[in-house]
Amino acid sequence: MKKNQGFTQLIIGQTVANVGDTIFIVAIISSIFSWTDSALAAALVPVLVTGGGVISGFLSPVITSYFRLEQVLKVSQMCKTALLFFMTAYLYLKAETMNLLVFYCLVALISFLDGCSEPISRALIPKYVEKHRLVKANGIFNSMLQTVNIGSWAIGTSLLRVFFVHQLVLLDSFLFLSASIVLAFLPRTTREKNEKQPLGHQLFIGWRWIMKDPLVRVIVGMDMLESIANTAWVSAIVLVFVREVMQAPDAWWGYINATYFVGALLGSALVMRFSERFDKNKRTAIVMGAVLGGLITVAVALSGDRFLILGLSVLIGLFSQIKNIPQASLIQQKVAADRLVAIYAASGILNSGVFALFTLLMGQVADVFDVRWVFVLSGSLLLLVGLIAGKLKIS
Repeated sequence: MKKNQGFTQLIIGQTVANVGDTIFIVAIISSIFSWTDSALAAALVPVLVTGGGVISGFLSPVITSYFRLEQVLKVSQMCKTALLFFMTAYLYLKAETMNLLVFYCLVALISFLDGCSEPISRALIPKYVEKHRLVKANGIFNSMLQTVNIGSWAIGTSLLRVFFVHQLVLLDSFLFLSASIVLAFLPRTTREKNEKQPLGHQLFIGWRWIMKDPLVRVIVGMDMLESIANTAWVSAIVLVFVREVMQAPDAWWGYINATYFVGALLGSALVMRFSERFDKNKRTAIVMGAVLGGLITVAVALSGDRFLILGLSVLIGLFSQIKNIPQASLIQQKVAADRLVAIYAASGILNSGVFALFTLLMGQVADVFDVRWVFVLSGSLLLLVGLIAGKLKIS
């Protein structure tokens, strides 16, 4: 009972925190662009967010070797809340003499604290949920992420029309405070006893565990291939596809993104509904999700019909979750609990780096050749993932 309560609190707390994170990014990017009229100044925000997350990913295994997972999550959320209230006060007091350097430092600090939340949250799931219920639990967790993706960006941009920036940041501070209160009551977990290791060893321990464990190594490799495939759905690529292939108004850019996330939400709901079947047939689900997702992505490249593409976009989102949720559950079931944070942190850094690099390369492909080739390459990579998954040895 206490375990289930802990999972419920984790989901609620992280949902509120993730909505707050999105509104924070929307408010900060918009406000910096308004103050400076510089795209470069605004673009520094996502760079700082990514950089803070990467540094946090390196340090997460070190921090969690000294403290329990829920302790780190509670303290990081409380510190984020304190920094956001400080930012609110700074906006109120220094509205006429804003120092961007101070602002950037606050963004970097908040991003650093936020960087450890997802790997720790995912590592906490098997501590609060029995093994045979992990597929359903991950379905719920992914549904939360997709719901936030669908709704919070729209909410954030809408709120900008109603509130001034300092008011929106204050509202966001109370969202963070609400998340802190919920997470403060997370049940206590056990901390695995580990031998003290040199700092350099602890920083790269997740990478070593990935290389040593054949199953984890293959799954992380599949994740990296999927990260490359996902670059086809970057907003800039989708916008080019809408203009050049679909020859549709820019609004269809938003429709495609929205239908993708709707499909992902439906996929999560489907996995939750039939969680026992997916748990017993994880490899089949991973192969099916990757192969069908790949074939449909290639079909998108070959199609020019607007409404057909929207329907295909829903299916791609749906099959992505049919693949990803059982795959995430597989790691949680097969990997020792004390290794999860380090592995999640290391794989997160790898995926972020690969995604950023191949976003640029796919942009070049779209410019030099044809944007359709980006989707063909994406689909081909997903088919390769399905082929690799078919050879997975799951005991």
